[in-house]
Amino acid sequence: MSVHIVVVNWNGLADTRSCLDNLETCAGDAVVHVVDNGSTDGSAAAMADEYPDVRLHALDENRGFSGGVNVGLRAALEDGATWILLMNNDATLAPGALAALLMAGSRHPSAGLFGGRIYQDRAADRLWCCGVGMGWWPNLCRLRGHGKAGAGRYLKEERVDGLTGCGLLVRREVFDRVGLLDEEWFVYVEDADLCARARKAGFDSVYVPGAVLEHAGAGSTGGGYSRGRKYLTAYGSVLYLRRHGTLLLWLGFVCVDLLMWPLLFVISVPTGRIGGAFAKLRGMIDGFLGRPIDKGVLSQAEASS
Repeated sequence: MSVHIVVVNWNGLADTRSCLDNLETCAGDAVVHVVDNGSTDGSAAAMADEYPDVRLHALDENRGFSGGVNVGLRAALEDGATWILLMNNDATLAPGALAALLMAGSRHPSAGLFGGRIYQDRAADRLWCCGVGMGWWPNLCRLRGHGKAGAGRYLKEERVDGLTGCGLLVRREVFDRVGLLDEEWFVYVEDADLCARARKAGFDSVYVPGAVLEHAGAGSTGGGYSRGRKYLTAYGSVLYLRRHGTLLLWLGFVCVDLLMWPLLFVISVPTGRIGGAFAKLRGMIDGFLGRPIDKGVLSQAEASS
C-alpha cells in the first residue's frame, strides 16, 4: 500500500508550514506533494529549503485548487500511489486520523472516498464539517454540523452524499475510473463534482468519525462574505447543477438563491455587503451562460484575505 498526500499552496506559507509540520508527525511514511500555485510570497523557495523530503511542484501561475491538485495527483499516480489524501494547507490531522481513514477503506471495499470529523476549533468543540449533504439550505453543499458543538453529533460511520476536499482520502481506482478533478471548477464545489462522478461510477463516499482533523477555512479566497468567495461558490454551484442537478436541487436553487436574491441585496445594504451580493449574482449568471470563470475575482480575494 502506497499513500500519497497532496497539498496546494497559494501565498499561504504560514498555514502550509503548520500543515507540513503536522504531516511530519501524523502522516507516517506517506509521500507528501506540495503544489505551489505561482505564489508571490516566496513560498516555493522557503519550502524547498525547509522541507527537503517534500516533493515540491512549483508552478509559474495560479491554476486554481483543481488545477494545482491535479499536478500533485498526476505525480502521485505515476509513482504508484494506491491511496491519495487531499489536504487543504490550513488543515491538520489529529494523531491516528490517516490510519482511521485507511482502516475504513478496508471495511468498505466498494467505497472510494473517505472523509473525517473536521473541527473548525477543536478546543472549543466547534465543528466545521462531518460529511456533506446535497440540498439547498443554506447552500448547495451543506456541511453537516457546521458551526455546531460536536458533543454527541455525527458519531456514526456512514455513507454520505459527498465529502469536502479539505481532508479527503481517495482510492486510486476512483481516479482511474472517473479522471482527476475537473478544472472548470477553479475552486469550490470541485470536490462535490468528484463525489458525484464517483457515485455514478459506483463508488460511495463514507464519513469516518474516528478520523479527526482541524480546518481554519477559506483563507486563500478571503473567507466569509468576500466578493471572491461569493462569486466562486455561486459559479461552482450553478456549474454543478448543469452537470448533476436533479429536479429537487434545481427547485431549491430557484427558490433559495434566485427568488431570494433581492432580499439578500436589501439585507446587504446596511451591513456593507453589497459587493458580495452582486458578486454572487454575477457568479450565477456566468455559470448559467457557461462563461469562463472571471480570474479577476482572485485579486479581490487576495486583497480581502
